[in-house]
Amino acid sequence: MLNAHALANNDHATAGRTAFGRPSLIEDDSDTGVVTISAAEMVRLSGVGRERLRTWERRHGFPTPVRCENNVRRYVAEDVRHVIAVSRAVDRGVPLVTAIEQALEAREEEPTLASLGAALDHAPTPAIAVSGPEPLNVIWANGPTQAAPEAPVVGSDLLEAVPTFGAAAKSAIQRLLIGEGAETGIVTHTDWVGTFPVERRSIAWRIPPEASEEAVVVLIQLPEAVGAAGLPVPSVDQAAVWASATRDARRALQQESGLGSAQRALGELVRGTGGLDAFLATCHHGRLRTATSVRGTMPARTLELPTGCDIISAIGDGQIDWLGESSLRLLGAPSRSQAVLVPVISGGESIGAMVLMFPTELALPDLARELLLTLATTIGTVLQREHHAAAAEHARAA
Repeated sequence: MLNAHALANNDHATAGRTAFGRPSLIEDDSDTGVVTISAAEMVRLSGVGRERLRTWERRHGFPTPVRCENNVRRYVAEDVRHVIAVSRAVDRGVPLVTAIEQALEAREEEPTLASLGAALDHAPTPAIAVSGPEPLNVIWANGPTQAAPEAPVVGSDLLEAVPTFGAAAKSAIQRLLIGEGAETGIVTHTDWVGTFPVERRSIAWRIPPEASEEAVVVLIQLPEAVGAAGLPVPSVDQAAVWASATRDARRALQQESGLGSAQRALGELVRGTGGLDAFLATCHHGRLRTATSVRGTMPARTLELPTGCDIISAIGDGQIDWLGESSLRLLGAPSRSQAVLVPVISGGESIGAMVLMFPTELALPDLARELLLTLATTIGTVLQREHHAAAAEHARAA
């Protein structure tokens, strides 16, 4: 059995550099013991898109970002499980406000293996829990870990199941288990679900004995975006993509008149951004009237919007917003798709929305948001003009 004194005499230079690493993405404030992660890491760990996180923060103050000296937005690593819990609750139909209130209450409680497991079982990345400090026994594994044929199974010795896991990683986990230092850390180790010994990093939480029968460390593995050749996926200049697509959409508005021009503009947005489909909608007294989508996958219809749904919130706020699961189901969105709502404003008032469907949630730089809102305002003018023309025609016919 190892003790705190033995672990303290380990090679701290090796453990500190190899096991706790990469401050550009994850930082450990040794003065406060608070581990923070980048916005990109929060997205990849929780499965909740950056835009949705910003919307939650703007409307509900959750999650609360940490501002670094260079004013870069970061998040407390502990909030990963709370963000996942909120996302899962919303998927089950729990109102967002209620889900966030529950998450904020959970922040004040001591984490248990049951509470962490309930959240992390649905995380998009592998997670395990180990006891120890010697040996490091796997006592819990989430869905992505259990689905991997090369992963350690519950009841196995982690270091026997993954011989290349790393001595520095072992030492870091053991220090957490015996309560040496902060309750949260970042561990660098070999991928425990992969076929090849690729380096990965995990956020590690210590669950103290009073919250469980024994001290336990839960690790959630950070994914690495790689291409088919095993190389990092190059970043895409999203601002340039949206600038090109909205430019083509504006041209479509200039070439035609009436609703046809608005439909064609949406079509150019879909084509230029790799979208699945898009449609226009007007909103009045909680009722959403949609036009047929530009690719014909969604028919024209009238939908009653439930009180408090994010469609009403986004249109009322005049803010671009990625829609949650309940709204996607209400709209009948394609399976495994995401939808961004862009309010259509006319005369300073939100009268409806453009809804764009994508295979996954995309980053929306500030420039893209400005371009989309400008385009939506132009489309709002087109819709109002058509409404007035139809009203005049109706009056003449009467």
